[in-house]
Amino acid sequence: MSTDMADTKQSLYEHVRQGAQEADVFAAVKIDERGVCCEADGSAEPAFYRVYEEEGDIWIALETEDRWLSGSIEADLVNTGDKLDELLEEEIIDLGDDRAVVEFEHFRSPEKVYVFRSKLSVPLSSPDAASRALIWLLGYETVFRDLGDMSEDEDD
Repeated sequence: MSTDMADTKQSLYEHVRQGAQEADVFAAVKIDERGVCCEADGSAEPAFYRVYEEEGDIWIALETEDRWLSGSIEADLVNTGDKLDELLEEEIIDLGDDRAVVEFEHFRSPEKVYVFRSKLSVPLSSPDAASRALIWLLGYETVFRDLGDMSEDEDD
């Protein structure tokens, strides 16, 4: 990666980190070796929202090592009949990215992490990539907060 692209990536991460902290919806926010990592607040099991660059693309993800948490999210979607890409797209558009085209992947990584992720519909080199990545991150948090066991019941 060229120095310019590395600087662009670091600038994106700083913008997203600052915006995520200001949003005050995460338990913790930091930049780590992979990108921006935001700990889900109030989740029944550990879960993390991430923004990271991979091969010039920006990805927004929810990751958890807990199979039951991932399954509870899937079960909620099946039971309600909601489509995750439609929920995400609607929320992201409501937050201000009216050009959002959201598709998502759900898989278990080789590291045994359950991942829900979407590729940002603009490349890292786009002038508005940082602001749109922040919108997508906040959209992810809003949608997933109400799914499965992402919000612990008070009775738990």
